[in-house]
Amino acid sequence: MLIVDAHLDLAMNALEWNRDLTRSIEEIRSRERGMTDRPDRTRGTVSFGEMRSGGVGLCVATQIARYATPGHPLPGWHSPEQAWAHTQGQLAWYRTMEERGELVQIRDRESLDRHLDGLSRSSTEDREQPIGYILSLEGADSLVTLRHLERSFEMGLRAVGPAHYGPGVYAQGTNASGGIGSRGRELLREIERLGMILDVTHLCDDSFREALDHFHGPVWASHSNCRSLVPHNRQFSDDQLRELIAR
Repeated sequence: MLIVDAHLDLAMNALEWNRDLTRSIEEIRSRERGMTDRPDRTRGTVSFGEMRSGGVGLCVATQIARYATPGHPLPGWHSPEQAWAHTQGQLAWYRTMEERGELVQIRDRESLDRHLDGLSRSSTEDREQPIGYILSLEGADSLVTLRHLERSFEMGLRAVGPAHYGPGVYAQGTNASGGIGSRGRELLREIERLGMILDVTHLCDDSFREALDHFHGPVWASHSNCRSLVPHNRQFSDDQLRELIAR
């Protein structure tokens, strides 16, 4: 059985947490013993081997870098240009994993069909079979200009989430409030023009409402839950979920 994981911060784990995902999960955890720089050391759950063992043959893999303006409540880069450069380092890691044969980028229907055909001919646990990934940008702060979005599309980016946690350049995210504004509307028009997917995960209620009013292309919520079950603004209300289903 093929499992699709709709959200994995693979490059962030590799570069910010210094986790070699080509190693076993036991090795990754072992190398983190005694480390205290991050709260979840020795608790990693993802490696390429674990993905294959679990039958995950396709995933949505992210680029992520926040731009933190002065007074921003969360840590981040001090300029959009720095954030952009960080996402390009993450892209370089994905390319390196492609060269190694661990990953294959899914850019269109043809590459998806080719990958699924390969999976159907072998076990998803086959260590020689690369894992397919669809590249997604979580939080659009790193897009210095809209031209940077077009460049990213040319490099294989296929989905964009305008916001992450807190206030953002193009939209307001989890624990923030407010709409998307003129820059957000310009971003949505460009996402739609390029035929990309809008990821509404992390959008606060106001930005969610405005985004769906202005965007007419494909939409997904890659990693969200039901607010009625998990009562927090990070999750979606029943009305929001119904609207997403209708789209």
